[in-house]
Amino acid sequence: VAEIKKEGSITIADWTYWGLVDTYFIPSFKSYVKNKYGVDIEVKFVGTQEAKGGFMYQLYSAYQAGLPAPYDAMHIEINFFEEAKAKDVAEPFLPSPLVPNLAFVDPVFIFAPYGVQFQQHAMVTPVFNLEKTDFVKSWLDLADPRLKGKITLWSLSDNGFWAFLATVATALGYDYKNPEQMNKAIEWVAKNIHPNVLKYTSDEAEIIELSEKNVTWITSYWCCSYEMEQAAGNKWLGPKLLEPFMPNLPGVVWIPKKAQHPVLAQIYVDWLLSKEFQFPDINSPGFKELNPTEAKKLWAGMIEGPLGPYYEQFIPDWWGGKENFYKVFPTLDQYKKYIYPSMQILDWEYINAHAEEWVSYYQKLIGG
Repeated sequence: VAEIKKEGSITIADWTYWGLVDTYFIPSFKSYVKNKYGVDIEVKFVGTQEAKGGFMYQLYSAYQAGLPAPYDAMHIEINFFEEAKAKDVAEPFLPSPLVPNLAFVDPVFIFAPYGVQFQQHAMVTPVFNLEKTDFVKSWLDLADPRLKGKITLWSLSDNGFWAFLATVATALGYDYKNPEQMNKAIEWVAKNIHPNVLKYTSDEAEIIELSEKNVTWITSYWCCSYEMEQAAGNKWLGPKLLEPFMPNLPGVVWIPKKAQHPVLAQIYVDWLLSKEFQFPDINSPGFKELNPTEAKKLWAGMIEGPLGPYYEQFIPDWWGGKENFYKVFPTLDQYKKYIYPSMQILDWEYINAHAEEWVSYYQKLIGG
């Protein structure tokens, strides 16, 4: 407790979560610390949905200048965690007596001693019109002529698009790390899937409009999109788990070396693994002020679980219990079959390094 009082505040690099960071995260984490340790703290989130590589740049700049880390905890995608480990800037801290909730997390999500997934999944995936896409079982089925003009793919600068290319290459039996084979895969996409593409966009508002109006049947974005559609009652818009796997870029929380508030950083990790973050109460501040549909949508967008069987007890009745929850969110078994393999196969350090040449070849082929 003395250490917590001494630190007094924490700075977290994070996403924005549609404004929930201010309305729910900060008050919830503050009260978590107050209830557990009896201490009032200050919490600052630095949030962005855009170039999260900027967080890493700030970190490296601070180290070069001989300064402490500007953030205490990094709440961002796994590719940055891999980079941090490779560059030896992640502080080992797990297991820790300050993170008792780690005991409830399935080992498949734990990267001890450096970090832990706080999202079961964050899939690079389209929203599917479930009534029109029965025949789509594999990523290669996006080449089906019935889908002409019915697909949007990610904008070419989006890491979702890069993951899509590497996944299609794998589905075709190619090795995306072999430049000659990868070129063949890119040629296949340009020849077979591109003719079905209405447009390339990662504009969330546009994606929602196209899918809700049924202009497109396969509208590519991230899994939060169909989760929010389902919560809003748009039951014809939902998920599919495609062969050979679903690319996954979940958040992993880690603590940078030379963090100024390492005790609070560990307690923050514990909060991320608590029911307060994994399955928040929709009647709590941050949600209860919203209209019920909006509250359900934001709740569904924030939830990316469960991280193990323990958490199933918190699935809310208003969602319709476990059975309905798992129509939208993957079970642990589905995670291990369709999602976890991508974590072994997709090497983000490699993909990030080669994305520019892949995209430039693709643009040349499609004349864009």
